[in-house]
Amino acid sequence: MPGDRYELRLPLRRLLTGMMLTVIPICAIGLIVVSRAGQSLDRHWGQYFRTIAQFTASEVAMFFHERILAVGTLAADPLLVDSVKQANARYAGLSEQAISERISQIEREWNTPKGELHARPILSNAASRLLVRWRDRDRRYLRLTLTDRQGAVVAATHKTLDYYQADEDFWQAIHAQGRGAVHITDILYDDVTKSYYVGLGVPVMDEETNTFIGALDALIEVSSIFPLLHRLDLGPTARMLLVKADGTVIHGPNITLSMNVKSPEFTAAQESMAAGPSRWPGYVIAPLPGGEQTIIGYASPGLQESFPNLNWTVLVAQSTREAFAPTRGVLRLLYLMILAGLAAVTVLAMYFAVHRRREYTHLAEEAEKPEEEPRGADA
Repeated sequence: MPGDRYELRLPLRRLLTGMMLTVIPICAIGLIVVSRAGQSLDRHWGQYFRTIAQFTASEVAMFFHERILAVGTLAADPLLVDSVKQANARYAGLSEQAISERISQIEREWNTPKGELHARPILSNAASRLLVRWRDRDRRYLRLTLTDRQGAVVAATHKTLDYYQADEDFWQAIHAQGRGAVHITDILYDDVTKSYYVGLGVPVMDEETNTFIGALDALIEVSSIFPLLHRLDLGPTARMLLVKADGTVIHGPNITLSMNVKSPEFTAAQESMAAGPSRWPGYVIAPLPGGEQTIIGYASPGLQESFPNLNWTVLVAQSTREAFAPTRGVLRLLYLMILAGLAAVTVLAMYFAVHRRREYTHLAEEAEKPEEEPRGADA
């Protein structure tokens, strides 16, 4: 008939059973997939922060390697080597006691008016002029001092505080019991130049005998490294830090070494770094003392084995709330949709359980049933 309509009727029990067999597994799989996607995104951001830290750490290492090569090249300059040899020749024929008395006499007069008579020839010789030209070409070299095998000053860009340098720990580290070794001091602050620097010492070696004949010490300004830590622009909570082995911040946003501030990011990453460099994942997600969850990438310049004073670490940190904001919203929406599907199936199941049809026996059918005859004596 034209007025007839096609109707599809499904039993509610079967519909509910079908939904439970399809929706619940799909939601369970969805929860697993979304959870793994969140972990993968965390891993991705951690590796990204680690890459930034590694790149910056490699630039810090390159800075020191270039300075070591440059000072080593200067220490091998024929003019400086000849100057050191001439200074050492003055000790020929003298006993150790006579050499010591001679150096001590100049040391006592060095910071007196008589000291100018000793300092003027040193600061005006050809080796000192070469050191001054070298410093003027690259202002990162604050001071340069050349000493002989006894530790006495041979040439310098300035008048040193002491004429005799061999009683200093840094000079003994360069001397290395006569073997000669490159040495770098801990980072220091110079009140005169208002800059942070390290002392880089290189031995002057005799090419023919390969023996130690003197030392070249350079004070190198390291503030040129600090701009590398300010190029990160990921958000208000993102920051990059350069810290020492004890967690003291060398430089960071609004932090200088003179403040003697300990890095909470370094403390949070220490447990991860304790596994050793070969097993470092390079990042960690951990709460800071304030309770804020933070993602921290870290890397070492790799200089600590040769130069223990340069056991530094580059840290890149940002609040997870800000770092994961672009992706966490999508993941939360997916979680909400999955939970909404589970909630819909649960409500439908509860509704079916409460309103399911009960089986009743009709009264007319009950009346039509034949009555059983009583059993008695007549039967």
